[in-house]
Amino acid sequence: MPPRPLRSTHSALLALVLAGCTTDPTPGGGTSDGSGEAPTSSTSNGTTPQPTTSMPGDTGTTSPNPTTSPADDSTTDPTGTVFVVADMGGGGTCDVFAQDCPDGEKCMPWADDGGGSWNSTTCSPVVRNPNQRGDECAVEGSGVSGIDDCDVGLMCYNVQSETNTGTCFELCGGSPAAPTCDEGLCAVYNDGNLPLCLQDCDPLLQDCGAGQLCLASPSVNGFVCILDALPASMGDYGAPCTYVNDCDPGYFCGVPEIVAGCLNPSGCCAEFCDVSLPDPSSQCTGQPQGEECQPWYGMEPPPPGYEDVGFCGVPL
Repeated sequence: MPPRPLRSTHSALLALVLAGCTTDPTPGGGTSDGSGEAPTSSTSNGTTPQPTTSMPGDTGTTSPNPTTSPADDSTTDPTGTVFVVADMGGGGTCDVFAQDCPDGEKCMPWADDGGGSWNSTTCSPVVRNPNQRGDECAVEGSGVSGIDDCDVGLMCYNVQSETNTGTCFELCGGSPAAPTCDEGLCAVYNDGNLPLCLQDCDPLLQDCGAGQLCLASPSVNGFVCILDALPASMGDYGAPCTYVNDCDPGYFCGVPEIVAGCLNPSGCCAEFCDVSLPDPSSQCTGQPQGEECQPWYGMEPPPPGYEDVGFCGVPL
């Protein structure tokens, strides 16, 4: 299955396109269930603007994005790519964090409108001898059906449409205000319906696996690996984008105000940069047009390990 874009509500630098977006100027973004990522408008953990994200398969993450997401939380393009939105609100008929379904069932994200994006939650049966985190898994119908063979607190993500198989990913525990993960960082997408535990990463190194991007989490301070929604597309500097995971590795979908010459209302691809280097703005392609290398977290103290992370953009 092609990557599905995700939405998030992290920072204003990122463009918001998936499901939830905010308006502050910090980076952040949303993701999709496996078709790709797009920029988001803003997030709670960063200080630079970013768009929402989208991802291939059935997952999502976030990074700084500049644009905003559409009114609908999910979209499906003719190729089958699904887009997802990330934020901390919303929720469906059960609580994914609390796993409050009856015995023998689990709370799962799903698409209650027959679309290609997780826009609600539902109680689904747990199979006998369910698969565990990291195991190969199978879904019934599609990657957004909410029915799979993973255990409670897990979901089958990054599903391939040809085989309806994917990998069991951990869903976030705790609560929306204080999410927890046994491994990795929590990234909450699609109006709170898709809280995934994803591998943490370094956006300057882009040290995720093949076909993945390192983008900002929409729900906690840090960066996570999400699927590249459009791995074969041109997503380098200045390219128009809608979802956080629409851009190439090393870029994020930023709000149009920070990308010099960007005319796309949903945002354009902007660069990460290392603020610790001498003359850091020399890393910015748009420096002649007024772009500067700015700290990703602005005036806020960055989380450990992300002190050098910055973004190239026109100062707001």
